Amino acid sequence: MVCMHPARLILLMESAMRPALLLTRRALASGLMTGAAAGVMPARAVAAPMIDPDLREAALRGLALAAHRGDPVEAASAEAAIARLAQTDPEAGFLARLYKALDVRPAAYYHEDMPAAATKDLALLHKAILACQPVVFGYTDLSDQKSERRVLPLALVHPPQGVKLLAWCEKAEGYRQFFIRAMTGLTAQPGDFADHRMALLQGLVEKEGA
Repeated sequence: MVCMHPARLILLMESAMRPALLLTRRALASGLMTGAAAGVMPARAVAAPMIDPDLREAALRGLALAAHRGDPVEAASAEAAIARLAQTDPEAGFLARLYKALDVRPAAYYHEDMPAAATKDLALLHKAILACQPVVFGYTDLSDQKSERRVLPLALVHPPQGVKLLAWCEKAEGYRQFFIRAMTGLTAQPGDFADHRMALLQGLVEKEGA
């Protein structure tokens, strides 16, 4: 199963609900006018179809925990999605905030003397992933070996040790994981690998056994 960012799930949920909500409002307006002319009260508008409850619940819990993944860009996106969702689905907005306040937190982050991932680097990587754009950076691995890398960024993940980029590395000619905090000089490069993204993701999923 392909994992999707909770904020994107919320967008899909909103898109699915929007036509039904519009129809309901139009039906209500029509009923009001008809009822006024006939001197009777309109019938109650038909409720919008329910979203898959499992999908809804997973999205809400994912949004609620976004602030605890060490990625302020994702946290801001999730907070905006919760606020937007509350306008069309107040119950979901309430639940998301309850989960955010009371749900079990992920494992504590492993800091030691390592700096946190830089917000500007995370913002650049989020954009590069969406645009299927290569990036280059200097990297220091866990053995203090330094190298220059040009990679095709595929996804950001948030293990307890810190935020990582999953990518196809041209130097290694294979999939690699990189701590964002260990990158220097991160820069987006010209190019577009959109035509190969699905195949790359499939290969990554198979490699990781996900």
